[in-house]
Parts: sequence; C-alpha cells; structure tokens
Amino acid sequence: MAETKKKGRLFDLPETKGSFQLKGVVSGVEKENFYKEIKTKSNRDMRMINFGVGYAEGSTLYVNLQGMEQENVYFSKKAEKKGDKHETAKVPWADRFSYNREGFRLIGKNIGVKKKVDENGKTVNDKKVMTDFDACKEVNDNLKDGASVFIRGSLDYSSFLDNNGNKKTSTKLVPNQISLCSEIDFGDENFTQQNDFIQVIVFMGIDQEKENDKPTGRFVVSAKVITYSNIEDVEFIIENKDLANKFKKSLKAYNAIQVSGHMVASTQTETVEDDDDNWGEEVSMEKVLAPTKREFIITNAKGSTVDKELYTEANVTEAMSKIAQANKAENDFGEDAGGDDWGEANLDSGNDEDEAW
Repeated sequence: MAETKKKGRLFDLPETKGSFQLKGVVSGVEKENFYKEIKTKSNRDMRMINFGVGYAEGSTLYVNLQGMEQENVYFSKKAEKKGDKHETAKVPWADRFSYNREGFRLIGKNIGVKKKVDENGKTVNDKKVMTDFDACKEVNDNLKDGASVFIRGSLDYSSFLDNNGNKKTSTKLVPNQISLCSEIDFGDENFTQQNDFIQVIVFMGIDQEKENDKPTGRFVVSAKVITYSNIEDVEFIIENKDLANKFKKSLKAYNAIQVSGHMVASTQTETVEDDDDNWGEEVSMEKVLAPTKREFIITNAKGSTVDKELYTEANVTEAMSKIAQANKAENDFGEDAGGDDWGEANLDSGNDEDEAW
C-alpha cells in the first residue's frame, strides 16, 4: 500500500482481515483504463492498474492496484531466532533500487510478469519485489491479454454514496503477488477453478434470499468488517442449507468468525422480445441489465475461530459513532489532505511463496 499521511485511529477494535487467491487468464490490458498515471492533490505521481482475470469460461473477476510516490520505503530482515522481531530499515524513496544491505528485503509486492533464463538455462519468472507504484509500471510494461496468472492478495472494503444518496459498499481485490503460471485451458479435464477467499466477519444475521417475494433457496449473511478507519456493512451468500442452519443456530449478532469460500462473477441479463415492426418471426434477445455482479459464496466456517466477546453491540456502536462524527467534521470543515469445519474449505492459506512465484 502506498505510504500516506495517517491520522490517529478513531477506535481500537481489531481489524477483520480478508484475503484471496485467484488463478486465471488476463483480459482488459488493451483497454484505456488498464493503466493510468495521475497527479495527486499534493502533486505526487500516482499510478493505477485495473484488469480482468477469467477464472472460468465466461467468468471474470477484476483486480486493482494503485500506488504513489513516497518519502520512504521499508526493508525488512527476518529474525534469526524464533520469537524475535524482524529488523526493519527506513530508506529514502530515491534509494529504493540501490539499497543493498545483506539479508534485507523490500516490503512490497511480489511481481513476476515476464520471463528470463536463469543460470541453469531454465526459463523462469523474473521475480521482483516492488513498491505499489513501481509494480503498476512493471505490470503495464509486461502483462499481456491471454497470459495465465496466479494472484494472491487482500480484500479491501470501502463505501460511498451514489447519485441518489444511497450507501454502496465496494470490495476491491488488491494483489500482493502477481505471477505468470503454466498455461490455463478451461477445457482441460484436469482444470480446477481457483477463485477463493478467506474473511473474518462480525456476524449480524442470516435470512433467506428472496426474489419477487419468493425464496430462491439461498441465504444472505449480513455482517460487518472492521477496517483500519471504518466499519463496513457487507453481505455474503450461503447456498448449502445445512451450513445456513449451522450459522443460524450457532451464531449471535456481533460474534466474530472466519469464513471462506468462492468469489463468483456473473453478468445479469433478461430476455426481451423484439417487437419493433417485425417482418417475420419475433426474435428473443438477451439484454444486459447491469455490469458484472460479484458475490462471495461462503462454503466453510471454522467453529474454533468464533469469538463471542471481542466485538459487542456497545463497542461497535461507539466506534461507528466516532466515525460518523469525524466524517461530519470533515464535511463541515474540509479534510486536511461440531467438528471444527462447517462445510467445505478450498482455500490454501499456505505461506507467502507459491510455485507460480
């Protein structure tokens, strides 16, 4: 994440972390909004990338990364003894490429989006650790439509008001690693989808999903996620009735729990009849109703992660009140710059390294 001027945190509730893993085929590189360079209000250079990753035939999720010039970057050295803290070093921005202290590694993104031949004559990913700012340029210069990639990263939640004053929640897939991987063929019988997520949530309730007042057979989990600076309302979907019943019987409002499952994208359409002065037979056509809809489908929850004391109605309400007061002040005066597993789990939480990297 780009270094920005952080204000003191308004509340001390622990953040609820989320992460994802995605493997698929790149698209959108040729589009105008794939890569942008802009100037911030403080006149710093900022870079942004946005591209699609098709994880199955006709199904695409979008990945976003942005970064700007910083005053400093940070390098880290692993502790020699277990239990000791990592050693860190603050390095001026201009020296980020030349700093070469033994054992120290830049804290940044793992990028491997072009190939090189190693000392053994083998073609491998050209692995680099880069700031968000530099990673955007590296991806822009080397990633191509049709490339097969493995991406690991974090889920970033935010909210905004639409043109009608309604609050909307946005969930971005922010990569920590982008790596070329072996070629993906959706038609291969050995192909396995990888579009998975893990998220700690503060459970608020669960209800049947309904369309036109009729149950769809699915269930909607209402929850809150705690970010560094905000508390966001989010929704997840459960398709397994037994898992939904487990949630309903075992969880109460403000219980925290770790859930996991799949990120799913679909294009919403409706069938319309072409009745415009037809000559001959009417033709039924599909009309796209809205941009791609993305859902987070919960397939698993770990019972051992349930925490019934950390988050309460009182401390969450107090934190939300502080956020609302701070937002109002900014608007008024302006801002200064049974078993443990419930269901099926498919996300490999693993370590930071992956064969694709």
